[in-house]
Amino acid sequence: MSLKYYEIKNLLRSQIGLFGSIKNKAMKYTLLCGLLFLFFQIPNTDDSGKPIILLVAMLIGALYRFIILFERINIKNVTIAFKKGKFLDTEQTKLLISDIDLSLDRTNKFANWSCGILASISIFAAATLIYFFKDTLQAEEISKMLINEEAELQNSLFTILGKLMLLVLLFLLTYYFVVQLFTYDRRFVNTVLKSSIHIRGEENMVNGFWNKFWYIINHFVSGF
Repeated sequence: MSLKYYEIKNLLRSQIGLFGSIKNKAMKYTLLCGLLFLFFQIPNTDDSGKPIILLVAMLIGALYRFIILFERINIKNVTIAFKKGKFLDTEQTKLLISDIDLSLDRTNKFANWSCGILASISIFAAATLIYFFKDTLQAEEISKMLINEEAELQNSLFTILGKLMLLVLLFLLTYYFVVQLFTYDRRFVNTVLKSSIHIRGEENMVNGFWNKFWYIINHFVSGF
């Protein structure tokens, strides 16, 4: 990366700290994992408990949307300040964007390649475990399970498979999240630079928590 990138990165990070950005990203991943957990709890929940799970899932979804819009407001504020500061002209901005895009493309190719390798290994390990588990069951138990005479055994098997799939997915998400941490600053700077090209000069910043809160409420569905 060029020296100009690091100058711009330090300038923008003085407005939005890296720790706060990573914290918001971690919160979003945690909420998504919570939704997955609730999804796998539905088969084991009776009819009276399913409306509660649905309500909790809706609340998690609303909080996830709130965090996304809150991040957008902060990025929009930084973009407006950067645009008005005239730190780079349009040509310099486009050149820096091209440099960052090239670097991100290389990192994304490595992340996708390595995730594919890990996914193949995880699926092979899961298939081996399932095959081993199948061999430990008696033939009579398997036949009962297939013809639905042992519903409890069948449900237990599906629960184990569901949890195994969830663990594999969480492992891959965690790995991808760690790899993407190394590109977090570059993606942040790239977003601000691209937005600065298209943002209008008369745009106003939204400052203060409550101003941001009501702005999000008014644009909760449509976005901005």
